[in-house]
Amino acid sequence: MTHQPNGGRLVAREYRRLSDAKGGTSIEDQGSDNTTAADENDWDLHGEPYIDEGLSASRYARKRRDDFDQLVADLSSGPTGRESRFGADILMLWESSRGSRRVGEWVSFIELCEEKSVKIWVTTHERLYNPANGRDRKALIDDANDSEYESYKTHKRVSRTAANQARKGRPYGEAPYGLMPVYDAATGKLVNWTEDPLRSIVPRELFRLLERRIPMAEIERRFERRGYRNRSGRPFTHAHLADMARRHSYTGLRYYKGVAYEAIWDGIVPRKRFWNVQRFLDTPGRATYKGGGTQYELTAGLRCSRCGAHFRVEKHEGPKARANRKPGYKCTNNCLNIEKKPVDELIIGKPGDLGVLLSYLARDDIYEVLRAPGSDDATVRQVQAQLATARAERDEMRQAKGSNMAQVLVLANSLAAKEQEVAELEARERELTLPSSILSVIKPGADVWTSWHEASIPARRDAVRLILAPRYLGYPYILPSPRTGPNQPIAERIVWRHVEGPIPALAKVPPKGVEDAGAHGE
Repeated sequence: MTHQPNGGRLVAREYRRLSDAKGGTSIEDQGSDNTTAADENDWDLHGEPYIDEGLSASRYARKRRDDFDQLVADLSSGPTGRESRFGADILMLWESSRGSRRVGEWVSFIELCEEKSVKIWVTTHERLYNPANGRDRKALIDDANDSEYESYKTHKRVSRTAANQARKGRPYGEAPYGLMPVYDAATGKLVNWTEDPLRSIVPRELFRLLERRIPMAEIERRFERRGYRNRSGRPFTHAHLADMARRHSYTGLRYYKGVAYEAIWDGIVPRKRFWNVQRFLDTPGRATYKGGGTQYELTAGLRCSRCGAHFRVEKHEGPKARANRKPGYKCTNNCLNIEKKPVDELIIGKPGDLGVLLSYLARDDIYEVLRAPGSDDATVRQVQAQLATARAERDEMRQAKGSNMAQVLVLANSLAAKEQEVAELEARERELTLPSSILSVIKPGADVWTSWHEASIPARRDAVRLILAPRYLGYPYILPSPRTGPNQPIAERIVWRHVEGPIPALAKVPPKGVEDAGAHGE
């Protein structure tokens, strides 16, 4: 039994920690054992215990131990432990490793306790340690050394197991939203993940919309209107959806330390769609269209002939705006401006009169022209071989004739099925060989004007960046106005170049073209 020299009772305060709620002595049991020890030693337990539950104290921990940090701050707040916010003479730990498994941190803490005249009680040792005593100090540091080494061995064992499991494509941890765990009935161990039919609509739809370049903020609003909720019963947030969009597990890949391995579970998102979405999310300076902001497709393509910068839209709204001022495009460096509507009509067009860009997209050979370079991998070759066979069989069926009504009906049904097979293979070939930004803008058999205006603004901007570039139409550079006054032919102020940058010797450039101008896609 230990008393203060003046006969008063010593005051103790607890710090409890449990790194894994599934194993080890519980927070409650630690408190019960500490209380029994305080009673046996005739100490007063003071204040609320400091508690860090589910938090490791090893050097490999990633989360802060807030109550341990508070304990250190409280101890540091006064000349002694009793006179500080800590308010006690003794710190009670259930075992020494509950303080820290990092030697450096533990030594610093021991020194702080020595400075503040605070002793350390370890319940499992049934012993009170004095940090000012060399032998006690050595015993505490030896415990920290042993604990740190045990942490190292555990960390290496877990790391080896995790890496090995990742290479085998096995699942680990909690299943992402839209997937659910499969457990071994005998052992209760996690065996695999499988699709969760009640929730998989969310990640499926997320990837589908992102591939169409629908902004995350718009997806968040759509999901809330549809009543989609996360596991906590709340609407999905932008951050939650962004994290979901990066998870390789949805396409059947096990991702570990920068490497993607084939998983043993089936993905619920097509592989090509997943990688299309990753490229979209990685686009530098990706626009965040929210029904405002970047609303104009042509600002992704128009360039200033003087400085090479892009253009923004000026609406000339507000009480001070002149009545005759019309919306216009203006260089972001304020070099040039030009009326918006004639430019839109020249490049996009108007109903019944396609502009330069949409006329290009309406070409009969547009799929061949836009075929992505390097799209000749094994999958593409296999689809193209199947397509060639299906087309030959279809053409043969078209030539066949039945000798009676029964044969005619059989041939008609067979031909219809073969036509459907050809259409599906053609769609698959386009999906594999066309830039993903084009797939929502041009559709087989659809009017280009209609499909263009049905596509999202980000998808249209992607198409503008692709087509209004050197490989196809070239960059549309806006020239200074050749004269003042209305009714200037807008074509005189746009020149198509296959070289990026300001136009050299601008004053000498004729209004209808330059040497490297062109509007071809060959």
